[in-house]
Amino acid sequence: YVIEYFPEILQMPELPTGCEITALTMALNYYGYGVDKITMAADYLPVAEDITYYGDDGLLYGNDLNEYFIGSPFSENGVVCGTGAIVSAADSYLEDVGSSLEAHDLTGTDPDDLYALVSEYIPVVVWVTIEMANREETQGWYTEEGEYVEWSSNDHGAVLIGYSPDTVTIADPISGIVEYDRAQFERVYAVRGSDGVILA
Repeated sequence: YVIEYFPEILQMPELPTGCEITALTMALNYYGYGVDKITMAADYLPVAEDITYYGDDGLLYGNDLNEYFIGSPFSENGVVCGTGAIVSAADSYLEDVGSSLEAHDLTGTDPDDLYALVSEYIPVVVWVTIEMANREETQGWYTEEGEYVEWSSNDHGAVLIGYSPDTVTIADPISGIVEYDRAQFERVYAVRGSDGVILA
């Protein structure tokens, strides 16, 4: 299965670190919402400063990268964001345009269930790595709530739009529509926490 005619939107040059919001913008365009990536990044993506500090307990603390984009997606020094930030951005936009669609956090979903969604023409925003390479060394900190969050320099967001027994088809905010090895995709997806978001 491949979702044909899927809208291809590249993050460069305006959003050097805005892969996740660009991936969401592709999904919104697929459903007929003609919003652009700049609007989504500037007006809807929840952002927080890239500030860390050591607590009295000796642990490093910072903002929650699951719920916020850390830094600015317009900057090469931006970090990443997780599913919470993308769900918030999607729901805020969809509410503003009066849509009945909602974003759903699929964190923990098995890859076979993702493929089942794709076979029903539902694209899945997935958290992977650039060019599906093995994840680089991670760094991280604790949130004020005590949750440990981490990121890596080659973390990436993209959209799963197809699969075969050996490959997956990805709408990639850097490379466009590309095929990757299915087993490698499943490895990287798992290492990134099996994170995904759909609109339904």
